[in-house]
Order: sequence, then C-alpha cells, then structure tokens
Amino acid sequence: MNLKLVLLCVFSFTTLTAQNQHEGIILDSETKEPIEFVNIYNSIDYTLSNEDGRYNLNSEQDSVIFYRVGYDNFETTFYQLKDTIFLNKSVFELNEVVVTNAKSLWDKVRDSIKNNYRITPYKEKFFLRSILKYNDTISRIQDLHAKLKRKTLLYHKDLKLDKKDFEVEILNMRKVGQITDRNKVYFKYPSLFDLLSSFVRLNASGDNFVLTEKTFENSEKIKLEFKGKPNTTASPISGFYIINTSNNAFEEFHVHHKYDNPKFNEKRWLRYRTLEYELSVIFEKNLIENKYFIRTAKSHEIVEATDADHSFNEKYDMSFIFSSYDNFKDFPVSKNTNVTKDLFKLKHAYDANYWQSQNQLLLTKEMEDFIQTMTLENEVFKVNSNMN
Repeated sequence: MNLKLVLLCVFSFTTLTAQNQHEGIILDSETKEPIEFVNIYNSIDYTLSNEDGRYNLNSEQDSVIFYRVGYDNFETTFYQLKDTIFLNKSVFELNEVVVTNAKSLWDKVRDSIKNNYRITPYKEKFFLRSILKYNDTISRIQDLHAKLKRKTLLYHKDLKLDKKDFEVEILNMRKVGQITDRNKVYFKYPSLFDLLSSFVRLNASGDNFVLTEKTFENSEKIKLEFKGKPNTTASPISGFYIINTSNNAFEEFHVHHKYDNPKFNEKRWLRYRTLEYELSVIFEKNLIENKYFIRTAKSHEIVEATDADHSFNEKYDMSFIFSSYDNFKDFPVSKNTNVTKDLFKLKHAYDANYWQSQNQLLLTKEMEDFIQTMTLENEVFKVNSNMN
C-alpha cells in the first residue's frame, strides 16, 4: 500500500467517527423565555435543556431533533444549528373546547394501560438533580447519576407500592450545601423511594373534579384539564393530562396544589407547613419495546417554617428534576444505596472528570456561583459536600 492510500484510509476513518458538538439555548418563540425539559436527540445520543434553556449535545450523527410536549417538533442538523433555537407552542382549537365528565375518555385510557406501559420489572439509568433554596437563595445542590431497577412503572389497585420496588446503584454524585440554616434547622430531604414513587401517582379524576377537553390543532392529542370542585377538596388543586388519541396513552401529567391557609405541623419547637406543591411528568415511547417510560419529571414544593413564638419566618423552595435513558435495556444493577434514606445524607465519592465531561446536568450560572461560594466560605458555613 502506498503512502497516498494510507493517508486516505486514515482520513476516511476519522471522518466517519467525527464527533459533532454543540452548546446552545432554547427559547419560547413568543415569550422569549428559556424552555426547560426540551429533549435534544437523534437515534444514538440524547440530552436535556436545563432551567436556563441551555443544552450541550455530542454525537457522531448529524441529525438533531428538538422535542417538548406542548411545542412543535423542530428537526435540523449540526451544520445548520444556531446558538439560539426558538420553539413554537402547539396551537389549541379553542372553538372545540368541550366541558365533560370525560368518563368515556378516561375509561379508554385506563383500559389501555397494559398495552402502553410496562407493568413488569425493567431497568433504566437516570439523572436526578435536587435544588434547595432558603429564602430565595440556593442553599443546596445535589446531582445523582444512577442505575435503577423498577418492579413496575405504574401501579393499580391490585399492585401496591413497596420499599423493595426500587433498586438503585449510584454511579456518580456531586453535592454541596448547608447542613442547617441560621436557626439551626435541618431541612429533611425525601428519600429516593419517596421521589420515585411520587412520579407514578397520576390519578386525578372522578366526581371531585371538573374536567375539560381541548384538542390540539393538526394533532392526535387532547389536553384534559382537571380542577377540584368547590367543597370537595381541602384547597385548590388543578392540572392536566396530554392524551394521545391514537393509542389512548397519557404522555404528560401536571398537577398544581396551592394550599389554602394550611395548619402547621409540629416537631419539638419547630412549626412547618407546605404552602404549594407542583409536579410535572413527561412520558416518551420506546419504539423498540413499543412502551412508554418516564423521560423527565419535576417536583417543586414550597415550605414555610417558624417556631411557637413566630420569632422567625423562613421559606424553603425545594425542586427535584429526574431524567432517564437506556430504558428497558439489560445491564447489571448492583444495589449500593438505601432508597429509604434522606437523599442529602447519601454518600458516594466525587469524580471530577465525570462531572466536567457529562452533558446531561448542565449547571446554571446561579448554581456555578453557589458552588464557588460554598468552596470559598466553607469555614463560615457548616457544609455537607463530597466535592472537597
């Protein structure tokens, strides 16, 4: 083989395995606000936009698809990608709004669950981000990368939740944050069991709710909105399902519960109560298995704390963001964590190389500043961290 041929072979191999990389931001075309939870993917690689709308995708393929429920799909290539992507909201045909008890529609959804969702054990990998704000300022950040074995995706009356339903192997973790606040209050995190099970409690139907159907323009989807009837729920609760009418699968669930002057719970000298709770769950269909899985989920809760004398009044704003991949694939899961333990008390070594190279959980500017502050002032704050 002569020199020219050798060089040609090397060049050709490099071209075939070249890695495309792009970092950008995704905005709503109308409001110009950043869009969180946009799926950016092709047949090989996948990533997700953060709260700032930022994303980073690396792939050997040239094609790129942007998808978010409630927005029109956008397909392009790395060569055509711009730094800022604008997505258009899907349009509702408001003249076809129908107020209904939706029993017939909900019956179809319920009867199709076994065809649309895995109710047998399966595995997936996931990322989980937790953010705690204390009086509107970040006080904790924790990111998890893990493997998960589920007993089932959805539960019904004959299948009850059990603490053994989730087996988790933590692969990577980074966390930094204040253990207690200025009033010596430790804010207790939920466990992995609490979080994972909360993402599959999706039933908001029946006689206590007013249901309204809205159809998407040029789409086989229905937005089924629900709202608690007066005098039947303790405080205002509302939300919606996005239902695919071609297979009667719900593809998105959103619930918002704003409590009306709730009572305080008591624990020794501390008084606390939940003021607001919000949950969003987005499902995606695996084309090989022909089943839906939870692609992303986000829970958000606002808690107020004080003491018996009301000498202080503090607000805690807690968010958890879940994103999964490699769903339904077969790989070993070696359980290495207690799923019933306070999430912030979990321990795992920090791998700087991993967190600097991964692109699923991009830090926002506010998060980057917080981590730097915790590093610089760790002698002032009592900090729980694995990043030192």
